[in-house]
Amino acid sequence: MASTTTSDLNAGDPFGNASVAGRLAELPFVAEARALTVSTSGGEFAGFQARPAHPDPQLGDAVLVHGWPEFASCWEQTAAMLLEQGMSVFAYDQRGYSPGARPESVDEYTMRHLVADLDSVTRAAGLDRFHLVGHDWGGMVAWHFAANHPQRLLTCNVVSTAHPIAHAKQVRADPDQYERMGYMRAIQDHPDGVARTLLRNDGERLIELYAGDVPADIAASYVSRLSEPGAMESVLKYYQAADGRERTASTPITVPTSFVWGSDDVAFTRGSAELSASYVEGPYRFVPLEGASHWLPESRAEDIARTVLEWVREHAGDNERDDTKPN
Repeated sequence: MASTTTSDLNAGDPFGNASVAGRLAELPFVAEARALTVSTSGGEFAGFQARPAHPDPQLGDAVLVHGWPEFASCWEQTAAMLLEQGMSVFAYDQRGYSPGARPESVDEYTMRHLVADLDSVTRAAGLDRFHLVGHDWGGMVAWHFAANHPQRLLTCNVVSTAHPIAHAKQVRADPDQYERMGYMRAIQDHPDGVARTLLRNDGERLIELYAGDVPADIAASYVSRLSEPGAMESVLKYYQAADGRERTASTPITVPTSFVWGSDDVAFTRGSAELSASYVEGPYRFVPLEGASHWLPESRAEDIARTVLEWVREHAGDNERDDTKPN
C-alpha cells in the first residue's frame, strides 16, 4: 500500500530534498514546502512537495521528473518560478536515485517499471490529474506515461528528450544521431567500467559531462550522491534495460504536449527533435532554444517555467475531459 512520510532519504546534502524544500519554504509566495518519502510497492522514493501561498486554480499541480545523471533538485529554480505564479509542485528522485528504491536486477529498470513508479508515486502523494514535466530520462518516461495514462494528465511537457520512435528512426537514418548514442552503447557493453570512470578523481569525468552548464555546487552534490555504494551502478541500469526488447506503447500522444529542446543538445539532434511532432495527435508546441545545451533544468529554468505556464494556461479550458474513462 502506498503512503507518504515527511522525511528525506538524503538529509544533510545541500541539494537534497530537505535542503531544497527548506529554501522554497522561505520564499514569500510559498505557503508550505516539505521533503517527503513516498512508499510504494516499487520502494521508497525521496522527493519534495510545495504549494503556493496564493494558488491559481487554473494551474493546478506540476509533477517534475528528472533525468540522468541528475536528481529532483535539478528542478529547484523551475519549481520556484511555478510556485510564484500559483502552481503547486511535486518532484521525486527516480528508481535507482532514491536509496530506498534500488533493485538489483536490470529487468527492474525497464520503462514499464519507470512508468508504474510515476503512477504509484503521484497517487501516494495525493495527486489525481496533473501537469507532467520531464527531462532526459524523465522526458522519456513522460512520453510513455502520456501514451499509457492520458486520463491522469492535464498537459505533458517534455524537456530535451525526443519522442522514442522519432529518436529510434533517427539513430538508424542519421549517422550524427547514431554517433551521439555512443555513450549509451558503452554503458550497455561495459557498465562497471563506465561507473568507475565517471566517479574516478572525485567525479572528474562526470562533471565534464555537464560542460559547465550545471553550477559547480549542484554538480558536486550529484557526484556525492552518485558515489554512494550502488548508486551509479543502479542508475546505469536504465541504459542496460533499454536493449530494444521491451515494447511499451509510446504513441499516440493525445494529451496537449510541449517539447523544449536546446539547439546545442549533445544527445538529441534537431532531426530527432523535429520528427517528434509526427507522434503527437493532440495539441503540440515545439520550443527550440538556440544556443542552449542538454542541461536545461539547471541552465534554462526560466524558459522551461515560461513554456509550462503558457501551455497550461492555453489549455486550461481543455481540462474538462471525461474522467469516467479507466486509467
